[in-house]
Amino acid sequence: MRETLVPVAEHALRGAGMDSVGLYVLDDKGQMQGVILGMPDAFVLAYETQGIPIDPVLGHVRANGTPCSTVVALGARWTSSHLYQRVSGRFGLTGFATFPLYTEDQLTGVLYLGAKTEANARRLDYEGLCGMSAHATSCATRMLRLPKRVAQLTPRQNDVIRLAAEGLTNRQIAARLGTGEAAVHKHLKVLHRHFGTHTRTALAAAWRDQPGN
Repeated sequence: MRETLVPVAEHALRGAGMDSVGLYVLDDKGQMQGVILGMPDAFVLAYETQGIPIDPVLGHVRANGTPCSTVVALGARWTSSHLYQRVSGRFGLTGFATFPLYTEDQLTGVLYLGAKTEANARRLDYEGLCGMSAHATSCATRMLRLPKRVAQLTPRQNDVIRLAAEGLTNRQIAARLGTGEAAVHKHLKVLHRHFGTHTRTALAAAWRDQPGN
């Protein structure tokens, strides 16, 4: 997943001329998985574990479906926000903009463009958001060309398909995961539909072909 998104994120970063970029996809439950470039690994970990639940800009985008930034959402209150004090300020992120990415009329991802300099922070006003929205449109278009199977599987789906790929039966998978055979069967039906397969052998092969497997 992350490796597949890197070229798209790099293109957005070059085009926008900002200091950092984040590109995340959303699953059916709204969980996020993606990549951040231009920031240290410690920031990525801090944002994904602490920042996402308290991110007011992301909250605005999810609630309203429109682009937003730290300047637009918070103004001078940005540096006193929990997100700035706990995550962003620790790593020199002076502000960021967040853009919704749509597949038809469904929110399927978000693009972050971050500033570490005062000059780029000044680009986070309404006028700057309008100018940078083109990069979000380009991002969404490029993501449509990615293989459909980059969509995130749930942790339980990954567990089921991993064990199925090892050759375990539904009963053995159920015992290993502490669940029922009916639940395993249901997960496998969803996985076959997700990968467009009809046999366990084909399903296992399609799963192994994913980046990171």
